[in-house]
Amino acid sequence: MEPTPQQLRTVYIACYWLTKMYLPVYLVTLDSRNTRIVIIAGEESVIVINKQGELSYDQPEL
Repeated sequence: MEPTPQQLRTVYIACYWLTKMYLPVYLVTLDSRNTRIVIIAGEESVIVINKQGELSYDQPEL
């Protein structure tokens, strides 16, 4: 399974901005169950990118 061109573009932009804010990017993976890309960065940032390249933030419950 491969990411869509829209997902790749959004991953590049998201990682660019995360590192520009000096946040470490710990994980970038393609979830094969639902074809979403998940990025874990910084202390509490979880970014999810769907097949259309739309970005959303999921905050882990504390």
